[in-house]
Amino acid sequence: MSISHSSQWQKSDLTPITTSLADFRLIRQRQYLFVDKTAHIYKLLNEDKVFLSRPRRFGKSLLLSTINELFTNGTKNFEGLAIHDLWQRPCLPVISLSFFGLSYPQTFEQDLCSILRDAFSLAGFDDALSIKTSCLLDLTAELNRLTKHELMVLLVDECDFPLSANLNNLEAFEHNKVILRKFYAWVRSLRNVEFTMFTGIGRYQDTSMFTGQDINDISLDPRFANLLGYTQEELEGYFAPHINVAATLLKISEEQLLDSLKLQYDGFCFDRDASTSVYNPISINNFFKQVVVSPESVPVFGSYWMSSSNAAPVLRTFLDRKKPSLTFLDDVKDSGIEISQNELNNAYTFDELNFNVVLTQTGYLTIKKVIKNSQIVTARTYSCSFPNQEIEQAYVDIFFRYITQSSHIVHDSWLSKATQNLLQAFYRRDIEQVVTALNCCLCSIPYDLWTNAKEATYRTYICWCLQLGVTNEVRSETVNNRGRSDLEFTLNDCTYIIELKRLPQQQQQDPKNAVKLADVAQQQVYDRGYGFNDQVGYDTKRYGLALVVSEHSRQIEYWRYFDGTHVIAENAVAPISMENPPKQSQ
Repeated sequence: MSISHSSQWQKSDLTPITTSLADFRLIRQRQYLFVDKTAHIYKLLNEDKVFLSRPRRFGKSLLLSTINELFTNGTKNFEGLAIHDLWQRPCLPVISLSFFGLSYPQTFEQDLCSILRDAFSLAGFDDALSIKTSCLLDLTAELNRLTKHELMVLLVDECDFPLSANLNNLEAFEHNKVILRKFYAWVRSLRNVEFTMFTGIGRYQDTSMFTGQDINDISLDPRFANLLGYTQEELEGYFAPHINVAATLLKISEEQLLDSLKLQYDGFCFDRDASTSVYNPISINNFFKQVVVSPESVPVFGSYWMSSSNAAPVLRTFLDRKKPSLTFLDDVKDSGIEISQNELNNAYTFDELNFNVVLTQTGYLTIKKVIKNSQIVTARTYSCSFPNQEIEQAYVDIFFRYITQSSHIVHDSWLSKATQNLLQAFYRRDIEQVVTALNCCLCSIPYDLWTNAKEATYRTYICWCLQLGVTNEVRSETVNNRGRSDLEFTLNDCTYIIELKRLPQQQQQDPKNAVKLADVAQQQVYDRGYGFNDQVGYDTKRYGLALVVSEHSRQIEYWRYFDGTHVIAENAVAPISMENPPKQSQ
């Protein structure tokens, strides 16, 4: 594809982009960019009762708002969209509810009754406001009499929030669950509902929502895999002018920009066949909104989903409860976590949270491939890993703080200082201090998390240290035609190739064994041509770094720094302890 950049774009030339509105009618009235998903919505509305699970900020609320507009006002605001000439159904009252913010057990039933009254009133049942009871059973009985079995539509957003917000509070969780059980039992009893849709993140047992299996869970249905999120085709089509301007501002080609966007924001898969991936819409919208509101400023690849989704507290809660070991690092970073279709389908209880499934539902992990296929869908098994760099970086920071027990320490803690020291040491090419900073981080991991730790565990942990302190573009297990390096990254026009070796406890006594392992690591870099791949220019300076990690001390005890011709420096390192505190170079 030929590249042609235009510097003539002005703010008014680009379709405006919203990152906050989830109201279909307002988006259309204000002429914000709208990616047309209405052909998929038309298929969706052929179902009767559906549940859709997606991570936060993926467009669930906008989807329900679009459906609400269709049933309320028909196609009046759908001119130019796919569904405009397809939609033939009559307008109906729409009961639109959002459970977001409903979590306090003391007022949950009262608050639920309040939003029900308001929703029925907005749908045209004015007398709903005069029903004063705060008892859910009494209110729903009155609402049934009020509607007189008139046909209507029911939409419930954030249906799991009252439970998900209380995963660290069993009493509140159980209290809200009892009330939700009554609500969903009422919903299942309704016979005058044309279409019902629930959206949320998690599935919980004992709420009666899925009792009888009359609600169709379409969360991993291939037909709706791209119902939310942007496909590659949609990105390149709807955002074409924005892509042109952003590439010009960044002084790169459009192809390079698309590659960067894909690496940073693509990779979410909501498809049991693992054949469809989509971009996170809030991240793409935030990125391109920059070139609309600041047409002369260089756009930034930020962590937009993480900062707007409020997913971090949820992840911290799961980490505190499940306490995964360091072996989890090996799986999530390397081959991925194995999750069965049956696990993804199952609802869970307060006491039986499936940590891997929760990570997948919240968006920290996603399906990467089918590793055990079967015609029986529930018998399939998937490899799940990070969707993209944005999510991995967000996860790394939270998980790193969890395993170093610094989750609640202020910003200027030892962790910040250690990662700052790591960056400064690399800029000075002071490898002694690089190793000291890495050992400070290794020292912080509680002993009980090291159970069954392998060499790959050290590699992943050191990779995350580098991502937090040096650059988020650390390449783990970079493959060429002769092998795979442990870690590679580029900083200040220099590429570093890191090879790790583990010194077994039984070889600890002889210092020569560490030197021999450094010899092996250096020779591997030479023999296998590490550091040369399509991501790094041939004129870049390359340096090798062999790190020998002791199984006994669980720290780096020998290092070697070399280039393509000779060893620049090397040294044995005494483990950090009270007798040998870390020393910082002057």
